[in-house]
Amino acid sequence: MRKSCLLSGNFALDTIVTREYPNGFIIGKANKFTETVVTECVGNTCGNVASILPYLGVQSFPIAHLDLSEQGLKIKDDLHRYGADVRFVENSAHGGTTLLRCTHKRDKMSGEHTTSFRATSPGSRFPRRRYIRVRDEAPAFMESLDFAPDIFFFDAAEAGLRYLAAELRKRGTLVYFEPEGDADKKKFLKAVEVSDIIKFSHEKVGDLSFVGKHPDKLFIRTLGAEGLEFSLGGQEWTKVDSVPNENVVDWEGAGDWTTSQFIACLCEREILSNERMNVENIRECLQIACATASRSVSYLGSKGMIDAEKR
Repeated sequence: MRKSCLLSGNFALDTIVTREYPNGFIIGKANKFTETVVTECVGNTCGNVASILPYLGVQSFPIAHLDLSEQGLKIKDDLHRYGADVRFVENSAHGGTTLLRCTHKRDKMSGEHTTSFRATSPGSRFPRRRYIRVRDEAPAFMESLDFAPDIFFFDAAEAGLRYLAAELRKRGTLVYFEPEGDADKKKFLKAVEVSDIIKFSHEKVGDLSFVGKHPDKLFIRTLGAEGLEFSLGGQEWTKVDSVPNENVVDWEGAGDWTTSQFIACLCEREILSNERMNVENIRECLQIACATASRSVSYLGSKGMIDAEKR
């Protein structure tokens, strides 16, 4: 039987744009450019992981409350197209849909390749995110859930998601928290408390004093091009090097491939509780995850490697 992952948090409709300079590029100047939309597809961390996991052999069950816009409907269609079970994805007038535009361009002052991001929502210049409510929706969801997922993944420290994490953890589900950062320290620490695995970027979470207070957890800290490191059960940090790739096209989805492949490896090897983890099996799974992430950056778009196989 396929292992399962329930997911909730941030979903977006990602638009990938490439910028060209028909008259050439001069550093420091306002260069004339044209833009081409390369792809428009479900994205953001939770959206990407929910889409990649089925490709890696893990059934995903995303929970999302989207609006009735064309873009909101497309996010659900895309999740289904990539193999996710969308029974918990709903479109309604009370939902929210975020649009994320990623532009690949050259830096004005250096000329090097860079990216810029702009988040909006249909009909507004501000993003609109809608999470499951803790006061009514989350308890009702847990009461109606008729299976125990092997893993619960969430990427936002909102109260409703923390409630799901705590309740699922009581049922034996391995809880995986991957925040964008720790801007709201109180929410962040509450989410850490109800999780088994916490993965974060060294650029977004600088203060690591909380790690030593949780000897029952696995912490994964990404280090950009240097790879990552992990601390299991209060032990010292163990480094896992990145895998070089000389054909880099788009690195933005690499972290989501790392997460997805790591989850798939945990499922394949039945490492679905902290008691089953040790430094060696976690290192092996993270090495496999880094290798997969390295391959993924040779393709444009977070699911470019999957799309290439389907052509």
